[in-house]
Amino acid sequence: MGITYEPLNADVAERIDNLFGHKNCLIEVNPGKVLMPPRYEEIGDRIRSADVRPDDVWVVSYPRTGSTWAQEMVWCLGNDLDFERAKMVQQFRTPLIELTAVMSHDEDGFTKALGDSVDLVASMPSPRFIKSHLTWDLLPEQMLTVKPKVVYVARNPKDMCVSYYHYCQLVHRLAGGFEEFAELFLQDKAPVGPIWRHILSFWEKRDDPNVLFLKYEDMKRDLPSQIRRTAEFLGKKVTDEDVEKLVDYLSFDKMKKNPAVNLEVVMAQKYGEERMKEADAKFIRKGQVGDYKNYMSEEMIAKFDAWTEENLAGTGLSFE
Repeated sequence: MGITYEPLNADVAERIDNLFGHKNCLIEVNPGKVLMPPRYEEIGDRIRSADVRPDDVWVVSYPRTGSTWAQEMVWCLGNDLDFERAKMVQQFRTPLIELTAVMSHDEDGFTKALGDSVDLVASMPSPRFIKSHLTWDLLPEQMLTVKPKVVYVARNPKDMCVSYYHYCQLVHRLAGGFEEFAELFLQDKAPVGPIWRHILSFWEKRDDPNVLFLKYEDMKRDLPSQIRRTAEFLGKKVTDEDVEKLVDYLSFDKMKKNPAVNLEVVMAQKYGEERMKEADAKFIRKGQVGDYKNYMSEEMIAKFDAWTEENLAGTGLSFE
């Protein structure tokens, strides 16, 4: 089935445009009711028809699931802990294939330097490490036949929503309060759109030999075991010493200070040093499980819990 592009309902479009400060900020992409900037129309079909290679490794998630962290773990394991090469900015090592559309309202020197994100992925030497926040339905059709390795990262939606709110404030200049953003999230109207369709389409494939389903909370609770699990999935052997080195490299404090992954140089150029000194103006922010309790009212927590329970009933998937 081909991809179709439609304008949003006028009331929803007005709410989103007011929050993000852009007219006609998002469009609906189907299948999946995915919400993307209009420029996605230029690359959506190119992504669907893109060549997939058997030795590709794709890291896929809904935004703000700890995917930057998991992405770095996957790249380091796949590249035999080459920490020297890991000093290259992550977006060049593991490009987000849809970045050209995602950043179309916020183009700056960094995004222009990256060029067309679909072309960037196509020109990479093998083995390629590729990232995406797209749904299964919008990824390349060849994913089904070529079956590259896919690492999917999921997270408790309450923490994900809080992190996504701060990310949109920082990167996309979101105006408005958290409650308003959380309501959009619950209504499947935050950028990228419905989260459960996104998560469950990969959860259903969790037993496929080319798919690894990771939870952020499991990585936080026992990173060494998740490193070993991921290494085995990638066909890599790691020693206890390797695991220890990677745990240290991936520690929250080191990730937060790592210019290859934290985008702080880019953000400082974009917004200025003063804004970057604000407590929450960080691409890698807190990395906590349960931070939602600092932002959500009891009523909002109850809404999220009921919504989660309804959508996960009978799936076997649960979150802390």
